[in-house]
Amino acid sequence: MKNKFKILAALLLFAQLLSAQSDRSSVSLERRSYISPLELNLEQEAAEVTYYAHWLGLLKEAYAAKDMGKVISYESAVMMSLRTEINQLELKVASETAQTERRKSASSGQIVSGSSPDDAPARDPLADPVTPDEVRLETMQYTLAAFERHAFDPADPAAAARDFEKLDKILVIMQEALAELQAIRK
Repeated sequence: MKNKFKILAALLLFAQLLSAQSDRSSVSLERRSYISPLELNLEQEAAEVTYYAHWLGLLKEAYAAKDMGKVISYESAVMMSLRTEINQLELKVASETAQTERRKSASSGQIVSGSSPDDAPARDPLADPVTPDEVRLETMQYTLAAFERHAFDPADPAAAARDFEKLDKILVIMQEALAELQAIRK
């Protein structure tokens, strides 16, 4: 009977040691380094630029190989990436406009509540772009409109070259925006 208690006590002690060891290792797993919103935004923008550049490269390769099935597929992916970027840029411009309106109200001595992009006045579509983000947004919107119902013609390489120039310009715009974020981080 004493042997059974000794064995049971030894097993319980061993189980406690294993439990304590696993608790200690789980605590070290819980330690995480959290990144700032700026870092998160920077990572997201870098991924978007990489994604767009990747699909644009595949589109150019497929066009050079005259594989029209892949051209259609890759052009769709490039346009989807462009739409995503436009949506994010529209939100950013609306947020900047709302902040500007809030500052104007605050400087007049009025008590104002917090602002959201929904509070921003509608942007006049005929107004000239003022901020760099508005210029980027307008260029991207014009490019997207040009590629709606668009098809690359393998028999017209000159037109395709002009189209690829437009898409390359969008890539340059996205890279400039990423460089601005990277400059802010430093």
